[in-house]
Amino acid sequence: MRRRGFTLIEVLVSLAIFALAAVSLGAAYSNVILGRIALQQDEQRLDDIARCRAALMETPGFDDVETGGEIHLPGGRTARWKGKIEATAVSDLFAVQLTCEIQAVADGDYGEEINEARMLLRPTWSIPSDRQKIRDDARQRLEKDRGYKEADGNSSFISSPTRGKKLVPGQPGANGKGTKGGKGQPAATPNGKNGQPAKGGQPGGQPAARPAKR
Repeated sequence: MRRRGFTLIEVLVSLAIFALAAVSLGAAYSNVILGRIALQQDEQRLDDIARCRAALMETPGFDDVETGGEIHLPGGRTARWKGKIEATAVSDLFAVQLTCEIQAVADGDYGEEINEARMLLRPTWSIPSDRQKIRDDARQRLEKDRGYKEADGNSSFISSPTRGKKLVPGQPGANGKGTKGGKGQPAATPNGKNGQPAKGGQPGGQPAARPAKR
């Protein structure tokens, strides 16, 4: 019995399919490797920027921040940083523009500048005269918006303690009459004086009715 083998066309088609599969798997693997490398570089870059930010936060002096400095990074690399300080409309609050340059490899060239804006509260950076001027300006704007000064006050913004309170006859303050200790007595009721029942036990002074005799 004669056995039938593969033809040349079938072998070539199989080789082509295998080559396409190998190329696809190789491309996918290289993409995974490049993604991991990019992720590691991004994490390293964020870590380097965080170190520069920490150096800025730990520097107390105004002139020292604007002068900047260098910090050592893992792998024998170095980063240079400095800050540009600008005053704001809020007392003791400053806007700082952080600029840093980081080496990609040890003893290599510095990369492009990385800028980051930060808001820092630094009372020691403020000049007393500038701080007082900012506070005076803020007080003037507040008084202009309110329409009055805090020292003078304004009665139109102060509600009366009894405004909107319902007064009941016979209670203190009703109909302009005061209490016992304030030149006035509580209002009398129709049944008697000062809210007490009339004589005889019945309202209006009528005697109490006697029970009928059996």
